[in-house]
Amino acid sequence: MFHVKQPDLRTPHALDSPLGKLRIALKRLRKVHRLRRRGLALVVLLLAVPVIAACDVADQPDGWAAPTPDPVEPETRLLAPTGDDSVVAVELLDGNLGAAAWQFPDDDGRFPGLDAEIEPVAFYADPIWVPETDEWLLAGYSDGVLYAVQRDGESARVVFDTEARIVADLIVQGTTVYVADTGYQVHAVDIEQPGASVWTWSGDSDLQIWGGPALVETERGRLLVVAGLDGRVTALHLDGEAAGSEAWHLVIEAGIAGSVVAADGIVYIGGLDRVFYGLDAATGAQVWTAEASHWIWGTPLIRDGVIYMTDLRGNVYALDAMTGASRWLQPFAADDRIRAQPLFVEFDDEEADGGILVIVARGGMIFQLNAADGTLLRQFRLEKAKDLMANALLRDDRVLVGDEDGVLYAVLLGANSAVRLYPPN
Repeated sequence: MFHVKQPDLRTPHALDSPLGKLRIALKRLRKVHRLRRRGLALVVLLLAVPVIAACDVADQPDGWAAPTPDPVEPETRLLAPTGDDSVVAVELLDGNLGAAAWQFPDDDGRFPGLDAEIEPVAFYADPIWVPETDEWLLAGYSDGVLYAVQRDGESARVVFDTEARIVADLIVQGTTVYVADTGYQVHAVDIEQPGASVWTWSGDSDLQIWGGPALVETERGRLLVVAGLDGRVTALHLDGEAAGSEAWHLVIEAGIAGSVVAADGIVYIGGLDRVFYGLDAATGAQVWTAEASHWIWGTPLIRDGVIYMTDLRGNVYALDAMTGASRWLQPFAADDRIRAQPLFVEFDDEEADGGILVIVARGGMIFQLNAADGTLLRQFRLEKAKDLMANALLRDDRVLVGDEDGVLYAVLLGANSAVRLYPPN
């Protein structure tokens, strides 16, 4: 097995975007340690295949936050991040056409309740709802500020300034939000007492955190597990006097760009070393590993004891959550880069008794697979879509997909058709 050096993102990049920095990191994976076998020292050059290679300066995504349904009016309204440095509350007028109810910020970078001009540049973290305060939490990438916006869009307020940048998804419990930033810090913030953190943990690293943390319940109490581009996985205590301190940590052979997920006492993490890890949530001990064909970035989906995961070569895997054993005879090959999380759909389809797995590829292909065996049921190309990197959303019998330009499409399950919901043509 080749041991890959840690990706280093300290090199400046013309666009200074997360994907631009990942491109730099992946290029540096060309260098590998020596492999000694039978006394012979072999130097192997790991060629950087064009996984993200199409992402040159003119091809950087303007955020990949996902469309999110309104908790009060889920059938008629959703929050849709756009490619224009804003988030729009979209009102679905007739099921096939949307109109903007409000936009954050407005075209002048302003919003009611905020004194200064807003410069979020892009939104990478998904919007998240806080029922206790009837507000949306939005994380600006460039300014590193956490905003709370009233559900009706009447006003907004600043909750916390990380003084870094935010790529990772947020974790909310009650009125406490956990924010991981690109300064390799994790902040616990009380939404009802804005301006300062309850505690802040610093990983003291020159690299960054992009993947969302996972909150797990263990025999050691609640832990927040976070992973970074230096390959470090850290579990933080959340309760009592130990809150904000390390419970355990470990380091894998390469960086971690994707989000952490957890279920049934196991933490799941994919690395740029092509390895998917199942770790004991309480101790960090390795439970099992499985190897992919390429670097792992996307967030896995856990459903009924099965983990559905993807790699950047476009392969889709189904693994047993407890053992890591493959559930399919072979991975499904989408032949395109995949960042979006797989979407499981319980759909009345005689060809898929075990449900449908929807896979969104960056180039515009939407695949519907039999979740039981990974065979292809149908596929559809969104011809005019640009860079599908955000997670998809299920609404009735349609899959809602947002592209980099902020265009929202609805793909009909069981058929090869789609409509453009927002903005109108």
